[in-house]
Amino acid sequence: MLKISLTWRLGMVLIAFCSFQACQFAGQRPKPDPVFNLTSNANINYQPLKQLLTENRWKQADQETLRILLKLSNRQAEGWLGQKDVEGLACEDLQIINRLWNYYSDGRFGFSQQEKIWISVGGIIGEYSPEIAEKFGDRVRWRKGGQWLKYEQLNFSARAPQGHLPATTGNGVSGGVWNGVAAITHRVKYCGLIDALAAGEWTQADMKTLELFEAYRIPIENRPHVPPPLVISEIPCAELQGADRLWVKYSGGRFGLSVQGKILKATGNSSEKIEDRYQRFEKAVGWGIDHREMTDQKGDPKTIPLGHFPYRLGHSYDTFGSGFNRTWRLSINPDCGF
Repeated sequence: MLKISLTWRLGMVLIAFCSFQACQFAGQRPKPDPVFNLTSNANINYQPLKQLLTENRWKQADQETLRILLKLSNRQAEGWLGQKDVEGLACEDLQIINRLWNYYSDGRFGFSQQEKIWISVGGIIGEYSPEIAEKFGDRVRWRKGGQWLKYEQLNFSARAPQGHLPATTGNGVSGGVWNGVAAITHRVKYCGLIDALAAGEWTQADMKTLELFEAYRIPIENRPHVPPPLVISEIPCAELQGADRLWVKYSGGRFGLSVQGKILKATGNSSEKIEDRYQRFEKAVGWGIDHREMTDQKGDPKTIPLGHFPYRLGHSYDTFGSGFNRTWRLSINPDCGF
């Protein structure tokens, strides 16, 4: 009788333990499979990473993430990434990794979350400084008592601070010698725009610029079925400046909001009617009267009028796709320096 009782108690303890293990991360049903595409042109199999994240095996998922990044950059032998390696990572693969982490952590982990934190501590995406890296490390708890933690000391649980994972690509925690968060978040955020600009696909880059600012579309009251228009004045200066730096860099100084700003300032006296000044600006940058159509422009930027891009920020959905806010360039917050 005593033996049966002890066996029963041991069994109940094991059941309770297993139940705790199974439910410690989720008191809810398993998340359904994500709706976004996991297909990679680089022939990366994302099922292992997806499975690890599904099972809340955060450390193994972190290590799988680094394995994928090393394979994408052909750096398996070296075991680490340099900034140039990061700049060459395939856009679609970085987006898949970011979306998987974001989805299975309910927005707690991922490169996009780390980007927000980097900015919140005073950093600029793509620009590294030891001071900002330390502030970031303190915020996501990669540092303690003023010292960078070793990789094994990190918190690989769902209760880790926001932005704590993925960590194998971080500055300080894995012995990396590159810009860490500053570089990889920049590539994730701007990869579509950068790739189009680097290829001289100016019209495609223009569309990617518009996509960057999708978050600043404001729904129209009482018109829920109408796609909301982009509110130019609500785009933060840091967002505009980030895109502008890339346009200026890849066009050799011919395109960008800052280039347009100089042309707009030179169009006439401020006492004149703004409509008259703006017409001269439009003519100077080559914006035609019919804003509904635009030819696909590529190649040498010198064959395109100075300041012609970006252009499509004036595209408006509030007239079912046929509208164009002709004077959108005047709506940019003047405090942004454009």
